[in-house]
Amino acid sequence: RDEDFDSSYESLIRLAAMVGDAKPRGTSAHLLAALPTGFYKDFAEPEGETRCPICLDDYKELDPILKISDCDHWFHKDCLEVRGSYVTT
Repeated sequence: RDEDFDSSYESLIRLAAMVGDAKPRGTSAHLLAALPTGFYKDFAEPEGETRCPICLDDYKELDPILKISDCDHWFHKDCLEVRGSYVTT
């Protein structure tokens, strides 16, 4: 239970010593390379997304994008490659 968790500095130091370094896991380059790639104009739909959910910039027709295979989301290629290198998707 949350109320039983000791969040004091000393307790967190002990926890860190037991757990060790916590390093973010990234998405491997080969998984990112396997995603469908194209230009925004190739995936654009009239009622679809118009801006990248990572950088929040509006897409331009010739922006290179990567599409997540199992859903309808796409991202600027550069944004997903940078974010994917340190965040598990």
